[in-house]
Amino acid sequence: MGKILTIAGKELRGYFVSPMGYVVLAFYLGVSGLIFALTITAPQAEAEMGGMFHTMVFIALMMAPVITMGLLAQEQATGSIEMLMTNPVRDVEVVLGKYFGAMALFVIVLVATLIFPVMLQVFGDPGPDWAAVFSGYLGVLLTGMAFVAVGLFASALVANQIASAVLSYVILLFFWLIGWLAYAAGERIGDVARYVSILENFQDFARGIIDSRPVIFFVSLTFFALFLAVRSLENKRTI
Repeated sequence: MGKILTIAGKELRGYFVSPMGYVVLAFYLGVSGLIFALTITAPQAEAEMGGMFHTMVFIALMMAPVITMGLLAQEQATGSIEMLMTNPVRDVEVVLGKYFGAMALFVIVLVATLIFPVMLQVFGDPGPDWAAVFSGYLGVLLTGMAFVAVGLFASALVANQIASAVLSYVILLFFWLIGWLAYAAGERIGDVARYVSILENFQDFARGIIDSRPVIFFVSLTFFALFLAVRSLENKRTI
């Protein structure tokens, strides 16, 4: 566990040594803050966060490939991955360390957005439903976990950061848009599409409902993507 935390700490520090961490923080808060301001100033606006959570998840989808594209791809391109893999550290420790470092940045960004429900509590009458706020943030956290895991898997596959980001976007947008098949295809295909759709699985969280099925979906997607990332590193070690 100590090696995982060491790698995670190194990655997190790396985000803020370079402009990456500050750009991500400013982008996420800037865009979501603008949408929040437009929402609460609209006529007959209510002190609720349901719509904001959908916005936050979509911005997270746009942001995750950016913060993960260099985690393993850059090390493969520079050759430093070989040095890392010759150390007494297992592939799973490398992957988990990189993952936790990227997730730490995502959590920092997410915590910063708590200013939104706090503002609704202070200025809204009545304030927001905090059970629904908790549900929404849990949903954003779970989707963020899956987004970062998919991005890390893409970064493990290729040695080019741009290619890693593009591949990550393709995979995430597939899982995002496949939900439309639920309305356009037949019943069986629609049920499958609905089950694997990120957007469909997130809906209940935004409504203030915590159900085991979407929780299992996002956790399973996270573990599967991390497993594939580990397998990709193992294959590179044997080549």
